[in-house]
Amino acid sequence: MFDYRSGEERLQSHADLWLTRLTGVDPAEYGGVWSEVLDQAHRALRAQIEEAAASGEDSPLRNLLPSIASARRSPAKGDFEVAATGLGHCETFAQYL
Repeated sequence: MFDYRSGEERLQSHADLWLTRLTGVDPAEYGGVWSEVLDQAHRALRAQIEEAAASGEDSPLRNLLPSIASARRSPAKGDFEVAATGLGHCETFAQYL
């Protein structure tokens, strides 16, 4: 499938569909600065994983970390397409949570 939306539009779509719900990070709070949004989302996921580990649980959110870690570096370089692709991988895992 070919998606004709811009990378930023795809990032917003991910935020609307699952990222904000899962992390509590709203892009509007960061003025659409996606490097900040994704950095905060990464921090929020890590915090949730660490909280689960402290309770002796293994969090399924751990599966999202590699892709969101990769995605968070890309917007600072102006590469929204790579970030959107990384979030696409995260969405696959997120739909099962």
